[in-house]
Amino acid sequence: MSVSSYLVCPSRQLMIGPGKRLREPSGTVVGFSIGDHLASEDPQLTQAIWTFLADTAGSELVVKFSDDEDFEEIAGYREIGGDEYGDITIEDYARGGA
Repeated sequence: MSVSSYLVCPSRQLMIGPGKRLREPSGTVVGFSIGDHLASEDPQLTQAIWTFLADTAGSELVVKFSDDEDFEEIAGYREIGGDEYGDITIEDYARGGA
């Protein structure tokens, strides 16, 4: 089962998804993927993550996975790259933030 990953800023109710988590057999998370390539190979996503880090500097950030028991608590947050009303595209966010 593939599990989506999210970098979340609870105080701003904002999150960005770096892709599906990649794990070793031991369970250790070793990276993230989008389709058949590593998320780190996507320049727009990489720029958007750096913008997210700058925008949320000084705030608590947490990594959540879609199979976490408490995921529903953050599921309604504004998502960078999401497809719900109020979300922002990766392209727009990478250009100018939230």
